Amino acid sequence: MEWRVIDSVVCPRSNMTFVCVISSKNLKLIVWTTTTLKLKSGDRLLPTRTGYQLNRNPDQVINVVNATPFRPRLWQILLQNRPGRDMRLSDTDALWF
Repeated sequence: MEWRVIDSVVCPRSNMTFVCVISSKNLKLIVWTTTTLKLKSGDRLLPTRTGYQLNRNPDQVINVVNATPFRPRLWQILLQNRPGRDMRLSDTDALWF
């Protein structure tokens, strides 16, 4: 299932990039990744055996750590607080938003 990037936020302290994506069937997710690549709106993520290719480039593979259903409140918290700086966000926290 290919995902299209809507938005992303980088947390330099934890080296996590949180990416808001949408699938071709309009499923919206927040994907937790570890990557040094810059992800911008409109980029495509395609699943492969080694991770997710950025824009079908085999040299640009992203490791997905976690994916949660998109929740507007959670996304706003990620944008405003940049987890890893002043607060920590766990999988359990993500379920409450």
